[in-house]
Amino acid sequence: MRCDDLDAIIEAIAEGQAPAGDYDAHLASCPRCQARVATAQALDRLLATRETPEPPAGFTYRVMERVGREQWRAEQLMDVGFNVAVAAGVALVVAGAVSLAWSLGWLTVDRPTLETVSTAIEPWVSTTLSKGPTVALAAVLLTTALGLWWWVEGEASL
Repeated sequence: MRCDDLDAIIEAIAEGQAPAGDYDAHLASCPRCQARVATAQALDRLLATRETPEPPAGFTYRVMERVGREQWRAEQLMDVGFNVAVAAGVALVVAGAVSLAWSLGWLTVDRPTLETVSTAIEPWVSTTLSKGPTVALAAVLLTTALGLWWWVEGEASL
């Protein structure tokens, strides 16, 4: 056994709870490790004489509340992921059903209906496209603001 091997169990040796092993021979022949065990034993004796401080009022409640809040956030994130996956699955099922109905000829759209829909959508699409940079900038600003809000809320709970 080497000094590095003994480092991991010095505390246990000082407390008299060391696992079985061949450390006795090394400890008997190594003044450095003997000194480290003696220091650890002295520290244990010193700590045993000190009074154990009482935790502040409400300490347990605050710790448990924080643990619960962190667990709730983890579960909330899991719920969001699950809901997104379910929504994507539903969208795929609906798209598959529409595609099947279309391919079987059960779902048809005549030309006048397409023209009516395109006439109704065209002004909205052209207005949105003409203001594309403004819409994109607004989306970036909104996303940034929401991201900062999320970050600050996460920091505030620590």
